[in-house]
Amino acid sequence: MGRAQTAIQKGFLSLYHYLADVLPYWVVSWDERYVRFVRENHLMKKISPAMVVATYFGDGYLWGLIGLFILIWGTPLDRTYVMIAFAITMINIALFRFLKLVFKRMRPRYATPLSEWGYRLLDTYSFPSGHATTSFGIAYALAYFYPILPVQVAAYAAASFIAVSRIHMAEHYPSDVISGALLGMLSSAFLLPIFERILRL
Repeated sequence: MGRAQTAIQKGFLSLYHYLADVLPYWVVSWDERYVRFVRENHLMKKISPAMVVATYFGDGYLWGLIGLFILIWGTPLDRTYVMIAFAITMINIALFRFLKLVFKRMRPRYATPLSEWGYRLLDTYSFPSGHATTSFGIAYALAYFYPILPVQVAAYAAASFIAVSRIHMAEHYPSDVISGALLGMLSSAFLLPIFERILRL
């Protein structure tokens, strides 16, 4: 019995060591390599203007324009969908801002003088990506409410382009963007049925 307990304790210690030391080091190393790859890739440099546009559209302009279009030309049910998506987005913003304050991970761009960059920071911290959180949360809602393949492909393609632009602009590490995308989709998946029950849709 003593040997079994010792073996279990060693197993837990090994797991703890991996989760606390090895995994974070591996993630950070991978993040830094991938950021350098994206920043130095010749193809990415050619589409840099499009990435700048995408990152600014990800501030909310794209999704706001889509919502405005639906509000003006949509049905009453479509307008309800917009209100639900807006509510989920507000919750997602609260979530990622709270997590940023908890983790306080600095952005990769802080390794470079800010004078070399021609755009502003929305906030100080990096993890998780707010753009990815809100974009994938809205993309999930659009795909949920409008289960039409072109709409689903367009929504997730736009969210993905915005997310990649955040890495290209050196605002985020890949793990920030991946975590934000997962957070946004999981949040929408959890909240959408709740709003449907409340509103009896």
